[in-house]
Amino acid sequence: MMKRIVVAAGLLFVTLAAGALEIQRNENPIHADPPRMIREIEHGRRGIVGAGEDAVLVVHVWGTSREMGYAAGRLLKEEIESCATSVLEKMKEEIGGDLAVLDQVYETAKPFIPPHFLEEMAGFAEGAELDPQTIIRLNLVGEASEWHCSLFGAWGAATASTGSLLQLRALDYAVRAGIQRHPVIMVYHPNEGHAFANFTWAGMAGSVTGMSSVPLAISEIGDDYDQANDSFAGVPFTFLLRDILQFDNSLEEALARVQKGPRTTSLMYAIGDGKKGEARALQTSRTLCNVYDPDTLEPLVPTHPRIKDIVYWGMSWNVPAFDKPLHDMLVKHYGNLTPEITLREILPTVGTGNLQVAIYDLTRQMAWLANAKADGETGPLNAYERAYIQLDMKQLFAVEAPKGR
Repeated sequence: MMKRIVVAAGLLFVTLAAGALEIQRNENPIHADPPRMIREIEHGRRGIVGAGEDAVLVVHVWGTSREMGYAAGRLLKEEIESCATSVLEKMKEEIGGDLAVLDQVYETAKPFIPPHFLEEMAGFAEGAELDPQTIIRLNLVGEASEWHCSLFGAWGAATASTGSLLQLRALDYAVRAGIQRHPVIMVYHPNEGHAFANFTWAGMAGSVTGMSSVPLAISEIGDDYDQANDSFAGVPFTFLLRDILQFDNSLEEALARVQKGPRTTSLMYAIGDGKKGEARALQTSRTLCNVYDPDTLEPLVPTHPRIKDIVYWGMSWNVPAFDKPLHDMLVKHYGNLTPEITLREILPTVGTGNLQVAIYDLTRQMAWLANAKADGETGPLNAYERAYIQLDMKQLFAVEAPKGR
């Protein structure tokens, strides 16, 4: 079978000296002003949130899958074309110049792709005036490549506010691909399903980071622990995660969706449920689907011990250089965990989230987002070292549709 492409993330591994961590801090401002809308069309609005080089586009879309895709394509035409060009050029470099591998992945997965994604991608292509094959290839990059990331879910006794559920999604991927030039917060208001936000990049319909109005949130890590059984003959994982955000109403429904599949490759997830106030960690592949809570979390090794009311993984399955620092920082701040402590101290010390970081407070329906430095920008490269944008998700989900849509 075809194997996933490992795209180098350019990570610096943490050095453990005598069991002590060198504490790092991120003292950048947090941008908390609400988004500013700058353009409106039928079925869509384009705005911006944040300040200066750390600002991010916010695009709202309403309607059917085709209508939402078409509106997004029109509102993000230049960004989609640029994003597709840079990302696909990077893929060509990694695989020796032939993007046909993405076409093979698509043909293998196509029977399992829900029709609404095909409609949305067709809308993207039409609205952005691009070849549909370009959009399809862009949307299969995530499935065909390997993402190494970190995650946690923390609640109960672990957090500063009793009853609060915090969740981390730290994305480590090749910043040299230039994907960070065009981050976008896509807020969907679909005819079918409920409102949700996809923290993504221009032209990508699937999701690796996001929160729904339920609220549910997703985190993801790529791996190869069951490579012998991996296959692309299933629902691409970015589409599987996106459907959790759009359609599922509880943690139980989300877990059932992942368990049903059909799944494809070796991936680890965290899914948090703000109403339930808990998260679960999942170790999956085409043939494997293990669901863990804090009492059953694996692997149970000296560098990855269990912590009450926390599920966590650092970078991949059983990676001591990240598991141990993440564990130590979670224990250091146990009982006082907040989004601010996570972004100010935990992430810069562990050194995870080079491309994108999202921290969700599912109880308050808030999120904090940071992206890596793009070409021509100033300041540090890694997302975890840069300024964050604070988002009131309830306000985003409540935005009304354009008149006459």
